[in-house]
Amino acid sequence: MAGVYVANGLFGPAMYNDALYVAIAISARQDILVSWNFRHLVNRRKRAQVDQLNVSLGLRTIEILAPSEL
Repeated sequence: MAGVYVANGLFGPAMYNDALYVAIAISARQDILVSWNFRHLVNRRKRAQVDQLNVSLGLRTIEILAPSEL
């Protein structure tokens, strides 16, 4: 799934680890992913892109939050 995120332009190749974190959380059926990574993960645009792609693939959505949002 991380490769799908990269292939669809949600994450660049240099951000593969960020894509992997999201993919692992989705695969583990987690509801929330908490991160301090405000540039690549915890921002509205990225959250919406991840949700949109996941829904289009029949996957669940996930809340990507900063610790202060818990």
